[in-house]
Amino acid sequence: QHYYITNNLRSMFNRLSNYWYNREPDPELTAEERAEQVRQRRLQQFEQGPAQNRSAQDEQSVETEASNAEVPEVFTSHPTDSVPSPEPVSTELNTEPDDTPLNQTGPGDGPQVVGSAIVKTIDPATLAMEDDPWGESEWDEPPVESTPTEMVDDGKLVSLTISRIFCVAVSTEIQPSYQPQFLTMLLDTAASTNTLSLDILDEVLFERLSMSAPELRECQIEIGGGARCPVEPLVVPYLAGCVSRCDNELRTNSRGVISETLRECRSAAVRMIGIVLLSNDSWSPQDPAQQLVESLITTSEHSVYDTESSYHFTNQILAEIMSQESVSAEDLKTMIRPVLACMTRKTTMCSLISTPLTVSILNALNTLVANKNIAKVIPDLPGWLPTNPDSGAAYHDTFLGKLLGCSTIRRGMIMSDLNRYVSPYFNRSTVINQDISQHSSSQYQQMLDTIQTLTSKFIYHLIKSEAKDRTLSWIVSCLDANRNKAKLVASFVSSSGASDGFMLNLAAVLLKLSIPFLGPLNAKLSTVDVRFCGPHSRSLFPQYSEDKILDKINGIEVSKEDLLTLGTPDTFNFISTCFYLTHRALQIAYVAPFDKYRRLMKSLMETQRLVQDMGASPFSVDTGIRDRFETQFVEQLEVKTHLLHPDTIAHVLLFYCSSTNWLSHISIDHDSVTVTDIKSSLIVPDDPSKTIAMVPNYFISAACQFLINIRYFAEASLENFVSENLEHLISFLVLFCHPTWVPNPHTRAELVEAMTVFIPNERSQSSVATTNREAALCSNLLAQDKLGSALIRLFVDIEHTAQFEHKFQYRFHIFELLQYIWPRQSFKVSNMSFEVRGREEDTTVLFTRFVKLLMNDANFLLDEALHNLEEIKKLQMEQDDTDTWNALEENVRQSKLKTLADLKRMCTSHNILSYETVNCLRYMTGRCEGMGDDDHRNVTYAFVTPLLVDTLVTMLNYYLKELVGDSQTKYKVRNLDEVKFYPGKLLQSIVHIYINLKDESSFVHAIPRDGRSYHPSLFKETAVKLRKLYVPEDVITDLLKVSVLAEGAVTSHEDEELLTDRAPSHYLDPILGTLMAEPVLLPSSNMIVDRSVIAKHLLSDPIDPFNRQPLQMSDVVPQTDLKDEINSWKGIQLVEILKERVDGTERNPV
Repeated sequence: QHYYITNNLRSMFNRLSNYWYNREPDPELTAEERAEQVRQRRLQQFEQGPAQNRSAQDEQSVETEASNAEVPEVFTSHPTDSVPSPEPVSTELNTEPDDTPLNQTGPGDGPQVVGSAIVKTIDPATLAMEDDPWGESEWDEPPVESTPTEMVDDGKLVSLTISRIFCVAVSTEIQPSYQPQFLTMLLDTAASTNTLSLDILDEVLFERLSMSAPELRECQIEIGGGARCPVEPLVVPYLAGCVSRCDNELRTNSRGVISETLRECRSAAVRMIGIVLLSNDSWSPQDPAQQLVESLITTSEHSVYDTESSYHFTNQILAEIMSQESVSAEDLKTMIRPVLACMTRKTTMCSLISTPLTVSILNALNTLVANKNIAKVIPDLPGWLPTNPDSGAAYHDTFLGKLLGCSTIRRGMIMSDLNRYVSPYFNRSTVINQDISQHSSSQYQQMLDTIQTLTSKFIYHLIKSEAKDRTLSWIVSCLDANRNKAKLVASFVSSSGASDGFMLNLAAVLLKLSIPFLGPLNAKLSTVDVRFCGPHSRSLFPQYSEDKILDKINGIEVSKEDLLTLGTPDTFNFISTCFYLTHRALQIAYVAPFDKYRRLMKSLMETQRLVQDMGASPFSVDTGIRDRFETQFVEQLEVKTHLLHPDTIAHVLLFYCSSTNWLSHISIDHDSVTVTDIKSSLIVPDDPSKTIAMVPNYFISAACQFLINIRYFAEASLENFVSENLEHLISFLVLFCHPTWVPNPHTRAELVEAMTVFIPNERSQSSVATTNREAALCSNLLAQDKLGSALIRLFVDIEHTAQFEHKFQYRFHIFELLQYIWPRQSFKVSNMSFEVRGREEDTTVLFTRFVKLLMNDANFLLDEALHNLEEIKKLQMEQDDTDTWNALEENVRQSKLKTLADLKRMCTSHNILSYETVNCLRYMTGRCEGMGDDDHRNVTYAFVTPLLVDTLVTMLNYYLKELVGDSQTKYKVRNLDEVKFYPGKLLQSIVHIYINLKDESSFVHAIPRDGRSYHPSLFKETAVKLRKLYVPEDVITDLLKVSVLAEGAVTSHEDEELLTDRAPSHYLDPILGTLMAEPVLLPSSNMIVDRSVIAKHLLSDPIDPFNRQPLQMSDVVPQTDLKDEINSWKGIQLVEILKERVDGTERNPV
């Protein structure tokens, strides 16, 4: 710390000194006055020189020079009382202004005459500290006044320059003002000569470098009068300081003997640095490689976030060393390996806690690998590859792995014990004060971003060199070794893989490398080659993946042979490689940490709920609960800081918007391996291109899962994202939701769930608006045209392809989108019901199948929910009987409590899903704003066709009776909100379905046909219940109208029952036992059934119910003769029934 403080103070002092002595001239002087001042000054300086070296011609030369001086305009002044303003001058050999004050004279003030030329000498005080990137400037003090200079010859100038640059001397007879305050006397050289020259420069350097620290102290001489310059005992900093002094003086001496000497001195110093590094072991006990590394890191720490000067300076020296003809490739490796070995040891110190040091190390590494000759040596280091390439955790100990390990996320599992955890990043104050936690989190996120940026720069340098293939191979191997982290159980096997923070950093680094081609309309996206993951690809990726987006187009399989016709290139461009690597890294990196964060939030909420039940705050409860709360809060804050970095989330969203737009274009561009033209709109063909069969399925699944997680945990980032980019993402989601593009219904279900992030979530407690996202969805033309049909088709497709439990979860998200888009006529979803009219018994009609499945789901879910409520009620009543409950054995009580918890969990799920299903029936049968009468009749007609009306009425009557009848008490559990059961809300939805369909005669006539649940007082009891719920009276009035219409249809229903009772057996349907209205023959089983009955059956199962053979409605044979016979018999029986009713008697059936 003392060393860094000293450096900072020294730098500040030098800047102030240069500011004082380099002030600009007085702006109040006119140009003529300033020119006259320059002339008088030059003449005065010349007259003070030795008379023997002055001639008339020289005097005339100075007169001419001063009179012709061009004085630049001055815009800023810094007046002072004690020191007059300096005057700018220019000479023949140097056009730089001379800013020396008029009251100072000395060798650095005036020109030096060499022959007939006037050469301006250098004042050491004018060399600024900031121009010395090594922080080792020899000119640390302001100049002092000195005596006039003698005119010297070329040899003397060369000797003085060498002495000044290398801080050495062979004689004590040196003018003090020329030199630093301290010089090293070279005794061996002084024994043979008293003048330094370029011929003996190498010998001079060798003697100086071979001197030990005690010898340097003994041979130190003090000249006095110059800048303060402590003797540097370390060889590399000493030589680097010599190079820096040469560069500083060359800025003002571009020609003449001095400039040539400076260039030779610089070349010798650079050459000597190479020799020293090449013979690193020979300089023991010094370690030149370590000194170089320390100098780089020290310079970086001196200015942590701005190291451009050290970068250029060091890179220039290294480039010059390597460009020398005497340095072979083997010499280069010998020279660089010790340096890189030192850097490797330094990387073990990288951590987020020591961010300044980590940044310094990364800056130093970037300085080194900016030279391609050094970069290509990096993969040859011993720690480049892991000891076990198949172990994901082994990559932590590699050279790159140490740079990627900085994270706030702890390695390992979530703590299951209650021991208090002391976080290195957050303390108890962050738990108590939310502002402090947010500020601390923001600071760590800035540090992470800095480290990730520098790491990506380091990898970029490697990729730009001959180390490209080995660098990319390391990344591929690392991703492949950690592939299990992409699975849902990754958080339970994470100990065998790399840490979550490691993978997040790797993904962030690849994202930063992808920035040049990011953007949905970026022209560089068109260069991405879809064959990268194709069959027999020669890319760095593993072989062709079987998990593809699609394997068939219109039932025709896309084989490997078909894809091979597109060619297999030998190499791929870097954009394609980076594109696929980033996709793979994002898929692997985010699964485990999001799962961990979700479980942490759940645990934290449970602890908070426990504290709330105790009626206390988290900090007033007992120590155990408080420690657990603090541990959980700190751990979730650690994960949140890295996982939900706003800048990284924005980069990921932009990447997915770009890649999905590319995928949309590649899917419609037939037989093209790259996108021909990235456009803002899509022209969708009937079939996709077969090229998307080469794209891995995780391209879709990873993007969908990321959107879903961001919606729950960082919704503000999603809402603030550019809506124009989101439109391309929405187009992709809608396009690939079509079964022709993605046959797999599970993948399409993920796409639908991802689309729910663009609409409001009624169950969410988030205060973030959805304005931008909704605007992007509603304005998307592809969504308006195809989203509705895609949702209906997916609803039907998952009936037989999804697992029983999963299909309800999939349909839940379909309900969310349908409820949002149904009232908006721009989405054209209600138009699908038009195809039902005239095809009532056609089981292939998509909307008919949808309505049938919708009713089946509602019936099943309501039945399961009510059954679970009844069982919960029984167990709770057992608990209320404390004597009996306490008398049970402990294991029995625990078993019952576990059963109760399971019942509550299942009941909650069934209640939520059942309400959404019934609600879908409600708004689909109702009139939407903007929907015309014809459209409304078409929609409602789809629900009351002969195939479906009885099923719908039976379900509605049953659950209406259960909610308002005597059995409703069975479902009154202790806490209805805990299981999400809201009977009043459910009852109103069912009532609205009755009201919506009251104008359909087939629906009204079907109500009394339900002999199981219907009775005349059912609707009156419902009206009483509705009044208790404060339902508007007009709703109750409409429901009573339904009751009146149903009672009027009772007579017709009684006639049907009498006809069924009196009908011969061959007139009855063998499946339901009802009188056949339109008998048909099943060709495979030769059974005659009613058309409506077999049509209902084929909606759910397209087989013959008697022999299980495939059957379609188009296969059945109408039995017209039997139909006429039945109709004739019905006419006769109806006349008899009417006579009996008039006579007041009824004949009992035989």
